[in-house]
Amino acid sequence: MNSNTPLPPEFLAGLEPLSRRRFLVGGAQLAAVGTSLLALPGHVLGAEKAGDLPSGIKYLTESEYRVFDKLRLIMLPTQKFQLPSTTEVPVMQNVDVIISKLDPRPRLLVKMAANSLEYTGVVWRFSRFSAMGDERALKRVRDWQTGNMAERGIISSLKMVVTFAYWQDQRTYPGLEYDGPVTQKWGIRRLGNAPLPR
Repeated sequence: MNSNTPLPPEFLAGLEPLSRRRFLVGGAQLAAVGTSLLALPGHVLGAEKAGDLPSGIKYLTESEYRVFDKLRLIMLPTQKFQLPSTTEVPVMQNVDVIISKLDPRPRLLVKMAANSLEYTGVVWRFSRFSAMGDERALKRVRDWQTGNMAERGIISSLKMVVTFAYWQDQRTYPGLEYDGPVTQKWGIRRLGNAPLPR
């Protein structure tokens, strides 16, 4: 294809909805994701040492631990509702166990999501997510909940991991007036992955 050859109409049709503003925003988002990928800790490759991590944390890197810990603080308002505290319930150890049970590819995606949330603030506000105050971090989470598709997917995944790590503990059941699985209480045997009825 030389410079005199016109571009195919399919190529131009794909660019029609692209405005200058959307192009710049998309470029900035791509740069932020690229930066987070470059900042992806060497733990994925097994090279990062556990610096200030508490004992018992084996699969989270230091930056991922900071992100999940900040999410734990801002997303689980246990004092407000007289629920067990997030330190009484070992949320961060539970997050580490959840991450450990993931296959390598989903684990890598969760790690990339945590690093994206941690380092995209550096591009715009020169502040990591974990270093933000609680109000500002909560605003970031809310902004990402209504943001573009990638932001919504990232924040939904990270929130799911943190909330599941909290609510899976039996000490949280009384706050919900939940007395455990009915399969145990009523003695219903598990059928495993039974086929659906026809």
